[in-house]
Amino acid sequence: MDMEAGFLIGFREALEAALIVGVLISLLYRTKRELMAKWIWSGVVLALIASVLTWMIFEIFVGEFSKKNEELFEGLLYLVAAILITTVILHVIGHASKEVLENKAENAIEIREAFGIGLLAFVSVWREGVETVIFIGAGTESSSAITGLFIGIVLAAAIGYVLFATTKNLDIRFMFNVSTSLLIGFAAYLVMKAIHEFGEIGFMGIPESFPLQVVGASAYLVMAHFVSEKYGVSLIDSVTGTFRGIGSLLGLGTK
Repeated sequence: MDMEAGFLIGFREALEAALIVGVLISLLYRTKRELMAKWIWSGVVLALIASVLTWMIFEIFVGEFSKKNEELFEGLLYLVAAILITTVILHVIGHASKEVLENKAENAIEIREAFGIGLLAFVSVWREGVETVIFIGAGTESSSAITGLFIGIVLAAAIGYVLFATTKNLDIRFMFNVSTSLLIGFAAYLVMKAIHEFGEIGFMGIPESFPLQVVGASAYLVMAHFVSEKYGVSLIDSVTGTFRGIGSLLGLGTK
């Protein structure tokens, strides 16, 4: 496989992780919890180390993934990531809207949230690292492909940084809405991906069906919305608020 193919693989896999990490860090700054960002970076570093170790283990003991194990493993990772994203939405954004919390309870919540955010960053980056390892094992081990892979990763990381840096001064409420919409949309996408992976191997009798993926993602969104309302977060309001904010930025809301 040539450099262009390696670049596309690295860019695609790293961009998803970079966007999630960027949204999480932006969210912490909006909630005045920037000190918790160290948990995110710790998760990223550990995930990079875990990705290298995963590659070494597969090279030594496994070689290439069997098709069935590959799809099952990826599907489970997608579901875990979707659950963690939902947890972040409910706890971080939900608690950010509450003005008064007892100090002891607040400290306990922050510790739990910090660990959860760090774990989400770890899973997000490691998941992309594992997928990259799978693609490498599938035939991208030439030097030109590896070079393209790293160029794609660096470019994706740069895009993630630029997106974060350019949104620092935007309206806080607008960024809350954007962060929530992006996270919940990405979680629904992961649910679709999980169903797709399970369908390819017939896991638990799940068929390979795009309509089923859409139904699964829709069911997740409905369930997440009703659960989120108990935490004081309305996903529908966040999505509509995002579109209103974009309209205002474009001058569409002015007469």
